Amino acid sequence: MKKVVSILAVAIMTIGMATSIIQNTASEFDFINDISKALTCDDCYMPPADRKPPKGIA
Repeated sequence: MKKVVSILAVAIMTIGMATSIIQNTASEFDFINDISKALTCDDCYMPPADRKPPKGIA
């Protein structure tokens, strides 16, 4: 009975570790997609704001 419980515990731990690895990999791919979208954005140009130049130090 102890062997069955220990094998079951190892199997559950393995499934949990595999799930966490898959989630981490998926979030890394989302991060890479966000970066690639930011780099290839064609309509993202923001003109500089109209402001007065800074004053000189007196």
